[in-house]
Amino acid sequence: MPHTADILKRFDEETHDLTDGYWIEKLADGTPMLIRQLADKDRAREFTFLKDLGEDMAHFRFLGSFSDQAEVHDQLMDIDSQNRNAYLALAFENDKLTEIGVARYGAFKGDVHCEFAVAVSKNWQRRGVATALLTRLMETATEKGFRKISSMDAARNEAMDELAKKMGFTCRVDEEHGPRVFHEYVLVM
Repeated sequence: MPHTADILKRFDEETHDLTDGYWIEKLADGTPMLIRQLADKDRAREFTFLKDLGEDMAHFRFLGSFSDQAEVHDQLMDIDSQNRNAYLALAFENDKLTEIGVARYGAFKGDVHCEFAVAVSKNWQRRGVATALLTRLMETATEKGFRKISSMDAARNEAMDELAKKMGFTCRVDEEHGPRVFHEYVLVM
């Protein structure tokens, strides 16, 4: 998708040192958004983003909460581009480049099935951020050889359920683990 030189220049600081690709996408309202892989330089930004989600959102998306514990944050920052991967969505908010969403997958070494989570800042929900992030994450998972991608979500997380159904995931209630919904997508037959 073509973008003006001004948009590319504004995102340049975030992309000039990347070894992996990045994407600039337009949201439904025309707002440009940069999607790129999580990097070490994002540690403080990612920590702030996750804390700003609030307990309710963190519980919805990750079935837990985040605290100031460095260990949890270290786990979320630990990506290897094969079994653990994460993409950030960045956009200008009040003329400051801000993390507005994150999507990640994780799998055990040698597994062909990965689990994912996606979270979007409250002000940016229902604008296409999660769809774009999950699309890129699924493309990467397919390229890395995964055959299925899934998530286990709180049953009352209607936004995730709508997103999963819109993107073609199968959905089933899983009462064994509490009121949860299991979303699964076959990437490769």
